[in-house]
Amino acid sequence: MSLPVEKSGKYKITVTAGVVLLTALLFAYLTGSIVYFTWYEILADGLIIAACITGLGLFTCKMDAYGMPSYVQNMIFCAGITGIPLLAIYLYLDPEAFHVFVRIIPLRIFIFALICLIFLFAKKAGIADKTNEPQLEKSVPKSLPSTEYPDKIVVRSRTGIKVIPVGDLLYIQADGDYVWLVSEEGKWLKEETMKHLQETLSPSQFVRIHRSFIVNVSKISRIERYGQQQLIILTNGKSVKISASGYRTLKEALGF
Repeated sequence: MSLPVEKSGKYKITVTAGVVLLTALLFAYLTGSIVYFTWYEILADGLIIAACITGLGLFTCKMDAYGMPSYVQNMIFCAGITGIPLLAIYLYLDPEAFHVFVRIIPLRIFIFALICLIFLFAKKAGIADKTNEPQLEKSVPKSLPSTEYPDKIVVRSRTGIKVIPVGDLLYIQADGDYVWLVSEEGKWLKEETMKHLQETLSPSQFVRIHRSFIVNVSKISRIERYGQQQLIILTNGKSVKISASGYRTLKEALGF
């Protein structure tokens, strides 16, 4: 992970956080001034809204990596950013003041619905960007000769640079725009796409068994059935879920 990429990622996070905060404060001011909220009530309302948008947005993106259905993520996000601020105001205001506040609830719900739509469009745009990988990644050949597959992965950590032999990896797990590289020694976070790693690493050694997991086949101890799905048990005892298509791919790689 290069330093310019790190700076770009931090810049995007800072800009996004700033836009969310300003939008939440502006929304709180416009709706709060109608019912004569004090400045600190408007500020508190705005901060709660910003926290809900940020927290629920990160949560749903995290759950997307674990296979949560999109409609469930969207319901959680929309219900959360609409209901949590209203609940906070209900608990704070006395009954008479809340009765006055009730008249702007439809307006708040309408604006929150627009925010939800913006979130959904932004999320779909992000998925499309991941599907259409950058040109740099597309330049990597999909079928590299076996001698050209990397034998190590370099990760920048807080203490310096870590060189991980690919043969030591147990599995790779998606985490938003990052991946976790997991070995028996530990795990390291790297800004990388699963698709790029899938194309770069040896397909005879690393198999994508799930949208969120790439496993080192040499580290597989056994495969067990758990309910209606299959679980891979690794040599360190860790279990990793496997999708139906991933199971077929793994069977081909293992030759059974």
